[in-house]
Amino acid sequence: MSSSSNPEIVQRAPQVCSHCKSIKKGCDKKLPSCSQCIKRRAICRYGETLEPRRYGDEIVRAASPNVGASGSVSTWTSIPRSVLGTLDPTMRLSILLTNSISDLVHTSVLQTNARRPPPSMHAIFYSQVGNIVQTDGQYFESILTRYFDGVHIWLPILSRKRFYDRLKVLPSEPSADFSVLLLAMRLITQHPSSNSEMNQDREILYLATKTLFAQVQAFVPSSLCLVQTGILLAHYENGHGMAEAAYVTIGMSSRMVHALGIEEATCSKKIQGSDEWYDEEEALSTWWGLVICDRIIALNPDISNRPLATRSICGEDHLPLEPEDLSGQGGETTSFQYRYPVSATSLASLGSFGRDAQATYLMEKVRNAIQAGQVYGDNLVVLGSELQSVLGMVMTQTAGRCGVYCGSSQMLIAAMYDLHHSAATVPDDHISSGSAESIRITLKTITRMVIDVAYAFNAESASLDMGRVSPYIAHVVKCANQHIMMRGHSQRDQWYRDFEELKKMLEYYSLRWIGPGQELQRLMQNLGTSGS
Repeated sequence: MSSSSNPEIVQRAPQVCSHCKSIKKGCDKKLPSCSQCIKRRAICRYGETLEPRRYGDEIVRAASPNVGASGSVSTWTSIPRSVLGTLDPTMRLSILLTNSISDLVHTSVLQTNARRPPPSMHAIFYSQVGNIVQTDGQYFESILTRYFDGVHIWLPILSRKRFYDRLKVLPSEPSADFSVLLLAMRLITQHPSSNSEMNQDREILYLATKTLFAQVQAFVPSSLCLVQTGILLAHYENGHGMAEAAYVTIGMSSRMVHALGIEEATCSKKIQGSDEWYDEEEALSTWWGLVICDRIIALNPDISNRPLATRSICGEDHLPLEPEDLSGQGGETTSFQYRYPVSATSLASLGSFGRDAQATYLMEKVRNAIQAGQVYGDNLVVLGSELQSVLGMVMTQTAGRCGVYCGSSQMLIAAMYDLHHSAATVPDDHISSGSAESIRITLKTITRMVIDVAYAFNAESASLDMGRVSPYIAHVVKCANQHIMMRGHSQRDQWYRDFEELKKMLEYYSLRWIGPGQELQRLMQNLGTSGS
């Protein structure tokens, strides 16, 4: 009998794979990968135990759209990856977006006997997002876990309680703006990769998110979800070296904030713990997230001379609550007898988000002083002392370790550097020789501080959660350039060791964000042209 008449014996696993189990699909248990995983290009694993249940897991599973139920063939997955990789990004984006509505087309257009009303606009966007998310084997459950365990730590603009409240009703009441927010959360949790195919997928995901973000704005009124989506997109763009795109995105989000009337958001006067209270406090947190993002983008040298997207910070603006205060977890909600303004910089104990707000407030005061040419005399002393005082309290709270206060410490260091670097350019007849020497020493001290931070950061980098690394790197770049200018000084061996630590820290950041890698290349160019 010929070999062709002997069918190959298919090996099968004793139980279904974790992927099919999670999406409740039939698994043929083929080895090494089942047919469902091959079709969806998902990672097929057998014998995995389920992860411990986390807050909101049941809600997430219920909210995940049941995509692929129509039995239609996916255009995206039917094209070999080797072919997709050769296509222009515009073509790949078009294929992905077409694929994302293939189920709806099949059920609502091609199945003429189906007696059901046509899907609503909100249902269409919800289905699209679900399909796009699942093309690479990702699901809402893992995305939200990574987001709240990572990005939410340094960008707490969402009320976790209200988010899961909305997610719970999403299947029965689809929402276009909430759906595109989910897609932005997927985008910002994706890291760069050494694999070119995965980086191409990340680029297409970014383009898809931008496209759906624009489409949703054309169909639905401005909303808090759309503002939050814009903030996530702007952070993603700025962190990946797209400062121009980030500037445009944050400006668009600022217009929506103005349209919604939350530009003057303040602490809620509603009954604490009520839905209205959570919504108003979330609006205040979102406004601060918008302002902080706007000021961080403005630190980019290519953007620094442009007008800000948001209004000036007032000293009376209330500080935002911390993410745990809006999570709805842990039983009784903390009682807030008094809400401090952002100008209360003498507070010794304050959460990380509140410190970020204060650092942004002081950074704006530095920006205003530089633009007004008031960076000498008493103005320099008073503002410099306030920056040093708040930075000292932050360093005390961090106990010298990398953690949730990194954002505020980085912004404060960048503000101190900008203030004294501008003061160093003031004409000699405006400052005394003693002040000039003090400015020079301060710049050197700030640079030394960042170098010491780099040593500490690199020593702990192996144990750091990369998902919690924020894209704030302006302080490192500014002080690294300052260090390059001191290249001709004595102790050259120590100078090179210090520069290697700065370089190593930027290299670590570049594993999470592309922007730091680009800045590192510029630094190396500056090093090459500065002379020996």
